[in-house]
Amino acid sequence: MSNYEAIYPSHTSTDSTVREFITDFFKISDAPDLTDEWVGFFRNDATLVMGNNSSKGRAEIRKLRLGMWESVIGRRHTLGRVFVVPGGFEGVEGVVEYMMEGRVDYQPRDGAAPYSVDFAGHARLQRDGPAASWGFAYYRVYLQR
Repeated sequence: MSNYEAIYPSHTSTDSTVREFITDFFKISDAPDLTDEWVGFFRNDATLVMGNNSSKGRAEIRKLRLGMWESVIGRRHTLGRVFVVPGGFEGVEGVVEYMMEGRVDYQPRDGAAPYSVDFAGHARLQRDGPAASWGFAYYRVYLQR
């Protein structure tokens, strides 16, 4: 199991396309040169909240992504658990809601010592039909240093 493969609860089933979406998102999150691909995980009207920063729509999300790389030359996510939000959008066609937790290791650009931060994420994924791709409609990241 790679550090991008999360642990899902055994008492509920998680669609394999959702699992693949989450795994791929975190792989691409750690690649500074894949900004277009990373932004492509978000719907056109998505909201992204990361710490004190909030972005609405792909243009703003792109700016936030570029800013995330200003002070670091490397990052590596390790996913922990991913689980369905009880009472969220269960039963609503094309919408799922998850909480995620894990750790991200950073390599600062200024040569300072590497450091790790625990994170949690609240994600609402949406797709426009059973054959369509998932995309973040909303994603909020909580960081604890």
